[in-house]
Amino acid sequence: MADRDGNGWIRCAQGHRHWGRFGAAGLLAYVPGAAGDTAAGGNTAAGGNTAAGGNTAAGGDRAAGGDAVVLLQRRSSWVNHPGTWGPPGGAMDSHESAVSAALREAAEECGVPAGAVTVGGILRDDHGGWSYQTVIAAAAAPFPVRNASDETSEVGWISEGDVGRLDLHPGFAAQWPSLRAWLAPLTVIVDVANVMGSRADGWWRDRAGAAVRLHGELTALAARGVPALPVPLSGPLPGLVLASLPGPVLERWFPGFVLVLEGAARAALARLPAQPDALPGTPPAGLAPDGLAPDGLAPDGLAPDGLAPDGLPDASRVRVVAAAGSGDDLIADLAARLPGHRLVVTADRELRGRCTAAGAAVTGPRWLLGML
Repeated sequence: MADRDGNGWIRCAQGHRHWGRFGAAGLLAYVPGAAGDTAAGGNTAAGGNTAAGGNTAAGGDRAAGGDAVVLLQRRSSWVNHPGTWGPPGGAMDSHESAVSAALREAAEECGVPAGAVTVGGILRDDHGGWSYQTVIAAAAAPFPVRNASDETSEVGWISEGDVGRLDLHPGFAAQWPSLRAWLAPLTVIVDVANVMGSRADGWWRDRAGAAVRLHGELTALAARGVPALPVPLSGPLPGLVLASLPGPVLERWFPGFVLVLEGAARAALARLPAQPDALPGTPPAGLAPDGLAPDGLAPDGLAPDGLAPDGLPDASRVRVVAAAGSGDDLIADLAARLPGHRLVVTADRELRGRCTAAGAAVTGPRWLLGML
């Protein structure tokens, strides 16, 4: 293992010359539309004007129309494709994952602080023998960034509606339509009773124990990511009907998971890790007394910011709520209230209809169980 052993030029199967002996990766950090209405100072509008020096600070320009805002940098005059805009990124070292390389490059070039973003997916642009992987990651709010490298001439938070007006790096320009479709978090809402009932593993002897096992399996899945969404989907997944995307779908998704417990399975709460905070948009009615799991320490090795040391989601991305009454009522409510894109896993026909009416997509347990 050698530091910076990825630096160097390579020619791909298409005959193009690329930087990065082992490929390259970049970080597309974004703040979803509702949270990104107030962008960081120095937010770039059409024309590319930023605050002096490209520095940004919390509070400032307002993103038009409630668009998401994305973090982009303008490349310096001496680098390849000078003066163009794109996500911070660069060559991957031989020992790095795309996520770790993208986070490192974003820190080196734009001063992105550790723990500032949560990874949601990876888009691979494969040229044959060389590829560029864009790591899509959400932030709760715009955070201060700066020109931290001589490779960067400007940096700022830019409204998604203004991105297409900039002089973009050609690789980023080609992928932007696909990337833009994913500027919102994806949450998978799991009907635990229905999913447990779909496999004969003795769940009926200990419903709480079966729920704990499912939680552990989904924690592992959250860390390694989902290789494919179910196709066809039933119901809307706004802007994300996979067949209509103007480019490749993501290579891997890192959604959040919400497990909904009811009945005897509620006893699993006492055997699961404490939840760090309340689910955004979750109504107080219909939850356990505190809405989440009992108080307690976070499991060893898990970071409080919701990221494991390598930047991938940890167990805090798998949330558990318990219905005080009907689990179906709580699932339908979450399907309507949670921000971003929602995918409900259940085979219950009536519940599927309620969830699609609430604007969520639905799929059956087979898709989820096939990845565990």
